[in-house]
Amino acid sequence: MLAWLAARIAKSGFGWEKKLPEEIAFIFAATAIFIFFFSIKTAPWIWDNLKIGIWAYFIVLPFLWRQLIMQWEVPVRVAVCFALFTSGFVSLFGGLAAGKGGFGFANRGEVDAVNFAVRKMPLEARFAAWPTYNHPLLLNGRKVVMGYPGHLWTQGFDDYGKTNEQLTKLMQGAPNWADLARTLHVRYIFWGREEKTNYASSTHPWEKTATLAASGTWGTIYDLESARSQVPAATQ
Repeated sequence: MLAWLAARIAKSGFGWEKKLPEEIAFIFAATAIFIFFFSIKTAPWIWDNLKIGIWAYFIVLPFLWRQLIMQWEVPVRVAVCFALFTSGFVSLFGGLAAGKGGFGFANRGEVDAVNFAVRKMPLEARFAAWPTYNHPLLLNGRKVVMGYPGHLWTQGFDDYGKTNEQLTKLMQGAPNWADLARTLHVRYIFWGREEKTNYASSTHPWEKTATLAASGTWGTIYDLESARSQVPAATQ
């Protein structure tokens, strides 16, 4: 498209007093987006830039069809359209087939149970938990040590690596786990499904000293600011 547009401008002659083809505004925008798409990383995942690059493709398509493809013979048009759209259809139908049962985001029963367990805990209290985007604590509006690393990176929080390292050591039960908890201003440790999976080698040293604040099928919450008590914790 750039070559076609350059040839058209050269043929008609270039001058500041002349009106440029209207297509130039769209092609210029598409080119700028395309260069940005290949030059700037906007998320931790390489494929995530596609949400930007796809706009350059959409902008160019109408001009590509009207100025080039539509002028060719039918067999050539069919071949070009097949090449342009087939890979997208394969990807689309493959995704639909893989997710025919739906894509889970959260378990409503788990979220409600955690809400019941933490409702009497101070709103300003911070929890140590696995940093993910759909953690039941986050879905209940509770504070955690660190949010989802992918989102933190995208929003420009470049120094979360140190916090993540400290959180990992804490949750794995490092010898200085209590000091790390104080450094991270942790009041509660949440031990649920995600924590069991991602900190499988943890030694759980807080179980010997911290108070069992709440427990249930969703997991357990330990209060680091209260001495271990024999009083039964709230459960659901």
